[in-house]
Amino acid sequence: MKMTMRVEGLRDLDKALGELPKATARRVLHRVLQKAAQPIADRAADLAPDDPATGSPDLHTGIKVSTKLKNPAGAREFAAVMKAGGTRAEAGRAMATARREQPGASLAMMFVGPDARLFYAHLQEFGTSHHGPQPFMRPAWDEKKLEALDIIKNTLGDEITKTAKRVAARAAKKAGK
Repeated sequence: MKMTMRVEGLRDLDKALGELPKATARRVLHRVLQKAAQPIADRAADLAPDDPATGSPDLHTGIKVSTKLKNPAGAREFAAVMKAGGTRAEAGRAMATARREQPGASLAMMFVGPDARLFYAHLQEFGTSHHGPQPFMRPAWDEKKLEALDIIKNTLGDEITKTAKRVAARAAKKAGK
């Protein structure tokens, strides 16, 4: 399940992010989103059911916050360049271009959920014909989403300001050489 959170009314912060180099802005957003997502992950881990009979990694320790997302966008372009005899670097650029041009593409996204090794996590969350649902991700989201939003609101401005100062200091140092 994929959920999107949209924050409106932050034009000044968006403008300030736009003044940073794109990769730097992405790293700022990743740092802030990582902090904001952690309470959701922690609560999900607390709510996750115990299932020692599976022999699989425990849900309690398997809830992760990560920038690593399964994104199929660009896979076709990557494969086409490789099939045509291109290099991995060229294929990677083709994939990145396709992802940038994807409708609704975001500068930064964060994954919060069970590690991929926990193949049974969705069965716990939604249930099966043999046992009822034992939700842990959705209740964690419902309980902590406003806290996550507060963390974003309270830390994004400071992160942008600190990063902008570092970027300016590096540029001044470079210009002085």
